[in-house]
Amino acid sequence: MDTLSVTLVSAFTSGVISVGLVWLTSRQQRRDSNRTQRETHNMSYLNPLRWHTAEAHHRLSLYATSIDRHGFYRPAQVLNEPREIDEQSSAWFAGTGVALVSSVWMTACLFAQMTRTRHDIPFLHLPGKDDTRLAALILRVHVAFAACDVYYATQSSIGTDVILEPEGRLRSYREFCDLLLQPDRRVWADPLIWFHLAIANGERRPSLQRALDALQELSGFLDESLAGGASLRARWDAEF
Repeated sequence: MDTLSVTLVSAFTSGVISVGLVWLTSRQQRRDSNRTQRETHNMSYLNPLRWHTAEAHHRLSLYATSIDRHGFYRPAQVLNEPREIDEQSSAWFAGTGVALVSSVWMTACLFAQMTRTRHDIPFLHLPGKDDTRLAALILRVHVAFAACDVYYATQSSIGTDVILEPEGRLRSYREFCDLLLQPDRRVWADPLIWFHLAIANGERRPSLQRALDALQELSGFLDESLAGGASLRARWDAEF
């Protein structure tokens, strides 16, 4: 083969290799970009759900610990029935009533995140059968609260009320208190308030434990999915 032929073959080979490398690099970049988008999309749902699961579990654990030690949770024994909220002032929500109402708010926020995630599970990209498992664990939490007379449809309604549209953010504690001061809207949260009043008085301990167990299992799954630490332990440690 003469020198010219060798040069042409070398140039062609180099060109093919260069094109191939560019194609492979571009393909890998697209894959990385798609993976990053999937992870970001997943985290936009799972991280808030993980956060509110840990918050709700921690607060209900305070009730359970106090009940086991004293038979009641004194900070939340501030009402006889939900409609007494209609008579309360802003100072009451910021003081005497904060333990009870903030507990209700935290659980309502959990319902909001579960409702939001459940609706969009088909659009999440989870490995294997994790989407099915996530749906089952969310349902288990719903069932646990339904056993406390906070029925499934009511949970979804409470969760939807907490979500502010079009922003899509959740109501702050103060905004939630303002919502409860509207009797025609507060009534939808009454079953959740009744539940917190009951457990504050030391009643429904098995139902409370069932809810705690369901929240713990959901939290563990979310920790694994997001490759994070133990969020329930971290939440407890943050208090000390």
